[in-house]
Amino acid sequence: MYAGAVHHGHGLQPGGAYVVRRSANGAVRWQHRSDHPVTALETDGDTVYAACNSGALTALDAGDGTVRWHTDLAVDGAPTAALSLAVTPRGRLLVGAVDGRVLECAL
Repeated sequence: MYAGAVHHGHGLQPGGAYVVRRSANGAVRWQHRSDHPVTALETDGDTVYAACNSGALTALDAGDGTVRWHTDLAVDGAPTAALSLAVTPRGRLLVGAVDGRVLECAL
């Protein structure tokens, strides 16, 4: 799986950012569109976690790409964006925030 964005002459268009999962032969298995570029991706095998530069964090079903849940990241009430994600063996999601903090989320 990977993430990308399509820019037009006037910048990123609505729905122009995406997460895509391909099969071994390169065919698209599923695609999730977003209005904001993805800054970090992680998976635990069952779920794909995608963080956007808007501060949104979305959990997608790894099999079909459907949205499992969505939240907006915040630190002390202020929106923040994730630069990195890591799933721990204990079922937690570590989020490396743009301000240098590491947030821990229960999955």
